[in-house]
Amino acid sequence: METVACELPGGYVDEDGSIHREVILGPLTGAQEKALAQQDDASPDARVTGILAACIRRMGTLEKITDAHTRRLLVGDRQFLLLKLREITFGPRVHVTTRCSRPDCGERLDIEFTTGTVPVIRAPQEHRYMPLELPAEAEDPRTVTFRLPNGEDQEHLAHLAAEDEVLAATLLLARCIRTMGPHGNAPDREEIDALSQQAKTCIEEAMDRLAPKVVTTMEAFCPECRRNFSVAFDLQAFVLKEMGTRLDLLFQEVHYLAYHYHWSEKEILGMTRTDRRRYIDILSEAVERAHHAG
Repeated sequence: METVACELPGGYVDEDGSIHREVILGPLTGAQEKALAQQDDASPDARVTGILAACIRRMGTLEKITDAHTRRLLVGDRQFLLLKLREITFGPRVHVTTRCSRPDCGERLDIEFTTGTVPVIRAPQEHRYMPLELPAEAEDPRTVTFRLPNGEDQEHLAHLAAEDEVLAATLLLARCIRTMGPHGNAPDREEIDALSQQAKTCIEEAMDRLAPKVVTTMEAFCPECRRNFSVAFDLQAFVLKEMGTRLDLLFQEVHYLAYHYHWSEKEILGMTRTDRRRYIDILSEAVERAHHAG
């Protein structure tokens, strides 16, 4: 089974303060596909958590990776690992269909790129919490310590982001800010609400500046209107759709291989999707040749 070693653009900081950067990543097996397909009511962010927990073989010195670990990964690190997982599962070439964003055009067009050309902004983490001095305003504390948003924040706030963006941003600050003020007190929700807009913006900008990122906005050219436009590529939605397996299709594949090769379900589900379908293609060709020969 193919695995790849990669370095997180940010890094996982554990409870002891140790930093883990190298990740060994492997593709999903059929058994893991089955388990994830049975969780079709989970949110997209929760599904990413499960997929990464299933596919990370090792992270730094951590060898037993759980959902708790992958929830604590920074948002940019999770995006990066999804990109690498897509590469080892389906290859580096990506084909997406979109429309020209110009209101007077809207032409449908295809875009191709490789995973290696997607820009990754590295921001190696040294500590879980970072200090920040806020602008001098009477109503705001001067010193704040905060952490960067992670997968757990995504899971917790995803339902709010589309309904009330302002509230979601405030709750994210409440989750990420550890202390405020000269005495290092932990703030409550009311104190976060009381921060001036300038202070909130300052903290949000610091978070963005210090976070690792996968740049998923790309430039494209429309041959119809002869103009350039920007495309926002939803990496998470795209990879989840590709990785998704219908249970009925998976059972059909298991039945097909078991019927002809007499392999057990456990043996077949232990394969990756690529290997499973490679055997199906070979078998289908053999069955077709035998049918015509008869």
